[in-house]
Amino acid sequence: MINDEIKEKYDTVGGILEDAVNKAEGVELVGEDETNELDAIKTTLKKLNDDFKEEIEKLQASSEWDKFCIAFFGETNAGKSTIIESLRIIYGEEQRILEKEKQEKEYENALKEHCEEYKDVLNTLRGMNDLLESKQEPKKPTVEMKNIGLIVLGVIIGFFIAYFIF
Repeated sequence: MINDEIKEKYDTVGGILEDAVNKAEGVELVGEDETNELDAIKTTLKKLNDDFKEEIEKLQASSEWDKFCIAFFGETNAGKSTIIESLRIIYGEEQRILEKEKQEKEYENALKEHCEEYKDVLNTLRGMNDLLESKQEPKKPTVEMKNIGLIVLGVIIGFFIAYFIF
């Protein structure tokens, strides 16, 4: 099945080139410059078509048709990996789809674990807060009632001393 698909794609491209050659053969122009230009185009198309057919024959003779392989060469950060990943996504490579599903499940699990850990930390902090509040002594008023009497007595004595001295 894969062999047929690949052969069909080559045949499609070959058919397009053959059609272009046939259409160019059917065109007739008036004028020497135009005719020379058209002849150059026809010659180029015929050569391209012949070269393509020759390459297809070589590929059919020497290729392993189970998988179609392409190699990318280039410098670091040239975008080779991006092209490869794009092709994997566009053609729905089964392995890529499985990897994506696996990564999504791993992300979900990691998120659930993180939420559980967050809940545990939050509960621990709440427990520590409750424990601290239960061990804290109630705040005493800054001035107790028995001290108020002493303060009032001190103020009165202060007035008498100030009155008699000045």
